[in-house]
Amino acid sequence: MDHIVEFESSSDKLDYCDTKYPIVLVSGIGFKDEISTIDYWGLIPDFLKAHGCEVYTSYQEAFNSHVDNAINLKYRVLEILEKSGNEKVNIIGHSKGGLEARYMISKLGMGDKVASLTTLGTPHRGSGFADIVVGRIPLPKFVLGRLFNIYAKLLGDEKPDSVRAAVQLTTHFMKNFNKDILDVEGVYYQSYAAHISKDYPSTMWKTLARILYSIEGKNDGLVSIESAKWGEYNGLIRSASSKTISHADIINLQQFSSVKDFSAPWFFANIIHELKLKGF
Repeated sequence: MDHIVEFESSSDKLDYCDTKYPIVLVSGIGFKDEISTIDYWGLIPDFLKAHGCEVYTSYQEAFNSHVDNAINLKYRVLEILEKSGNEKVNIIGHSKGGLEARYMISKLGMGDKVASLTTLGTPHRGSGFADIVVGRIPLPKFVLGRLFNIYAKLLGDEKPDSVRAAVQLTTHFMKNFNKDILDVEGVYYQSYAAHISKDYPSTMWKTLARILYSIEGKNDGLVSIESAKWGEYNGLIRSASSKTISHADIINLQQFSSVKDFSAPWFFANIIHELKLKGF
């Protein structure tokens, strides 16, 4: 998916990601996409703009509930539509961001404002790690919550609710979520997953993957392949040189990424090019 495209002219390059509707990147739990200390999207937005894409980030809270972040996302999308003069947007959600986008589309009257939703490593059926954090770590939830809320406020969250955010990623919660949050007709849903193999270069990520494998099978270190499937499933995120990709590698999150020969910017560009070909 991250193959390099040779352009015959500068106009071909500028047309590559020139979709009918603008792109909104929705970040996941644990980080904010507009702070400088941890660059969530890295080179991706600038790379996409250089290839003709009108792209925005969502300014999600790092530790908040699906509902609260979905409300924030709704107003961000409406702001983008007013600014761009478009009728709809294409959303690409990484991890928990995909769930918040689903909630917004389904429950907040935004189905006619979204052309497509692409989810990357999104725990649509929950994560076994959330089950562990919520149910098995031998610390009271309020202690963990307070620690994560302090971290979230340092990132810039106004009213973090980390315990609720973690609970909403459990497999039990997501089972009920999926019964209530239904896909909206007219919105194109697609998904990608990732997988860590025994050849992955990071011991930390391989350890996480082994723990989750015993619970849910093949995974990217945080989310299983089966949990990441939603809508039209397009397979594993990989390239000719990188067959094994972690949850962080999907966006080249540099502080936590261990694969150096996978190009997240090209991966995103090719997703968006395919959206363009589909008329989105």
